[in-house]
Amino acid sequence: MDELEQVLGDLKNKGIRPKYIYTIPTLQNPTGTVLTMERRHKLLSLSQEYGVPIFEDECYADLIFEGEYENAIRSLDDANRVLHIGSFSKTLGPGTRLGYIVAGWEVMSRLLTRKADAGTGVLDQMIVADYFTNHYEEHILNVRAGLRRKCDALTAALREHFGPTVEVDQPAGGMYLWVKLPEGVDCRHFVEPAIHEGIAFNPGPDWSVDPEAATNYIRLCFALPTEAEIWEGIEKLARVFQLGNGKA
Repeated sequence: MDELEQVLGDLKNKGIRPKYIYTIPTLQNPTGTVLTMERRHKLLSLSQEYGVPIFEDECYADLIFEGEYENAIRSLDDANRVLHIGSFSKTLGPGTRLGYIVAGWEVMSRLLTRKADAGTGVLDQMIVADYFTNHYEEHILNVRAGLRRKCDALTAALREHFGPTVEVDQPAGGMYLWVKLPEGVDCRHFVEPAIHEGIAFNPGPDWSVDPEAATNYIRLCFALPTEAEIWEGIEKLARVFQLGNGKA
């Protein structure tokens, strides 16, 4: 947050006002962390101080493994500076390209003149609305439980096949695991060899504002594979790294 404040201050001194601040405060991608309420208030305060609106992307919020997540930044906003964005593609299925925006009318009225819908089928919208009206809470509990089992399987597989050479921070929810490999390992060298083994991972530099500081990080998604496939995949991935120069 301090770094963001410094960047905003530097830009202001140059006469530049950013278009918006984009954030995933609940289950951030890729770390799976949750922004504390104190930091949410601080972010909102910076938005108001520098006159920069916030795009609050909460597409993963309902995938928290246990407990209640923090109140949305939008709920703290009395000045209509926050655009709250949600999606059903993470909670119902990636093929469900449905989402929504909650914002003040001053913003919504301008958005509606641009596009109310980008081609989503009316039938899809009606099915989702009808299903979620009566079944959403039961559905989301099942989704959370399934994702947590897969996350636990992935964590256990990493510890067994990679041993103490990797560091894994257990996410609060979501569908991704952010994994730290040993210092000096450049994960980008292992992307192609892993693909040849049928394993895909996201290199850390693709997910960092400082790419060179994240060369030994990888993002793993556990949403689609079964627990058995996770164990098999991590065994193959460990072999790829062990055969390479990095030797994780």
